[in-house]
Amino acid sequence: MGKDKHCKKKKKKVICCDPIYIIEDSYKEKEVTFVHPIIRVKREHIKYVRRDVYEEKVIKEVIDPGSPTKCDCNKKHKKCKKKSKKK
Repeated sequence: MGKDKHCKKKKKKVICCDPIYIIEDSYKEKEVTFVHPIIRVKREHIKYVRRDVYEEKVIKEVIDPGSPTKCDCNKKHKKCKKKSKKK
């Protein structure tokens, strides 16, 4: 009954539009690990320092001027005669 009346009415034109998007953003924190490598270099620098070492060497010298032929005094001296060997 009531349906028949409704069906006889002229139908309205329906236009479908593109949907309207309503975006509700939510944010959640998530941990991300970043690894930062550290390389520690322990350097040892060598600096050469002068150190003087002296080696001592003792040299013994005997200086023989020979038998004296003259006396340093200003007196005249006689020559000694050589003694001959007796057998």
